[in-house]
Amino acid sequence: MYPLTCHCNLQDGKIQDAVNHTLKWIPQIRDQYDEPKFYEAFTDLENPNILTYFMTFSDKEAEERIASMEKPRKFGEDLYKMCTQEPKWIEHELVNSIRNSKPDSQIHTRVEYKVKPDVVSDVKKQIVNYIDAVRDAEPDIRVYESYQNKEEPSKFTHLAEFKDKAAEQNHKDVSHTKKFAEFLWPLCEQEPKFIYMNMIGSARR
Repeated sequence: MYPLTCHCNLQDGKIQDAVNHTLKWIPQIRDQYDEPKFYEAFTDLENPNILTYFMTFSDKEAEERIASMEKPRKFGEDLYKMCTQEPKWIEHELVNSIRNSKPDSQIHTRVEYKVKPDVVSDVKKQIVNYIDAVRDAEPDIRVYESYQNKEEPSKFTHLAEFKDKAAEQNHKDVSHTKKFAEFLWPLCEQEPKFIYMNMIGSARR
């Protein structure tokens, strides 16, 4: 798998234009292309000028093939015109993943943090174990994925989507979450930052 995130800082007054542009694009991804396998777009609740895309391709060659096509290229060019600066693309390694096909998530968050360089391997192992525990014990988790930044391997991002507020609260309260937090926080150079998001749209295969 080849996961990417794209962060766009939108110009003032361009939020709705960018949202509408994305809403028109997502059905085309589902209906006209075989890639990406996972594509979701969000605005940040606290700062709606931030637009974030999560996408996962089968491999880098698939991403390059789609990016070279006329419609995807035009979508990107038009989006870039609405941004204050060139969007920031980040290549990731997918550490572990839960994807439930039910498109009924009400709560969407991402968590970003940076760990000490000498503990990266241990942290990755614990993330795998943690997400396995989430999969086994939390049926109302719709998506939970962990990404490791390829350029800066000590940086991680988690994408979490919950059926509802009760599912999110249960996730906070369960023992495996508390155990993982107790393990992780002392190892961080940059403590976890929790960002709530509003989903614009989703295409999953």
